[in-house]
Amino acid sequence: MSLTTLIEKNQVRLTDADRRLLKALLESPTEVSYLSTTDIAGRAGVHPATAVRLARKLGFGGYPDLRSYLQADIINKAEPADRIRESLSHMEEGAILSGLLRHETDTLDRLNSRELQAKINQAARALIDAGHIFIFGQGNSTALVEMMGRRLRRAGFHHTILNHQDRELAERILPMKSDDALLAFGFHSVPRGIATCLNHSRRVGATSILVSDLVAPLIKPEPEITLMADRGLGSEFLTLTVPMAICNAIVLTISHLDKGRSIATLERLAELTREIQEEPRARQTLSLTGSDLSDGE
Repeated sequence: MSLTTLIEKNQVRLTDADRRLLKALLESPTEVSYLSTTDIAGRAGVHPATAVRLARKLGFGGYPDLRSYLQADIINKAEPADRIRESLSHMEEGAILSGLLRHETDTLDRLNSRELQAKINQAARALIDAGHIFIFGQGNSTALVEMMGRRLRRAGFHHTILNHQDRELAERILPMKSDDALLAFGFHSVPRGIATCLNHSRRVGATSILVSDLVAPLIKPEPEITLMADRGLGSEFLTLTVPMAICNAIVLTISHLDKGRSIATLERLAELTREIQEEPRARQTLSLTGSDLSDGE
């Protein structure tokens, strides 16, 4: 639901102070969506408590939730060309790599590693305990889906990749059971099919995990575990560096918590790989031996 729709539904409850605050929000949504409660209240000339009350009138838990909603809405509306132009405007000519590295470092530094690690531990335990893991992603997220599928498979976890649509997607989530887990990715906009996957996981009692950026508040129903991957301003060019780091942390945390299960599986994988690699040499040796016998006859 758009902010304007929320405002229209709650018109009768809005005070003059609320309207001044909304005017400031709607005039410069990109800029003010990153301001603190005190800063946005000061810009509108109202008390900071007004921002909290307004957010609750519109159906949010507080102003931080309203701000996250605004940021997600900006990401949804920003066009790719505009995001690239915005990013280039902050970079010196001929220094694109250094500018990009600085941006990625800033986004990684903003992560609250202690709080996020606690959520990663929770997600890792859910995946370890899962009988089967369903991995959902569309668009750019498919790179993360493929990577997590490969790494989980190598560690001995059974999984199904969900990068399909309509009936194909329905067929693949149909077998989901209560002891399974759904690992879903959603960035930039709400991916088609994610609501059905989350609803189905809730119906069957499976654990749901979401890795997402500022679009997370728009994804419903709410998953049991949400790992926030802040990728920077929605008006700028965004990459998968932060969510990729979170995915790698999940894999390493699984190896740390699963009592040697994934390490043992990787060691068996290495043995099987060596065995396969040695097969052609064995055939070649037998072929040469047979040829020698034939010549000797």
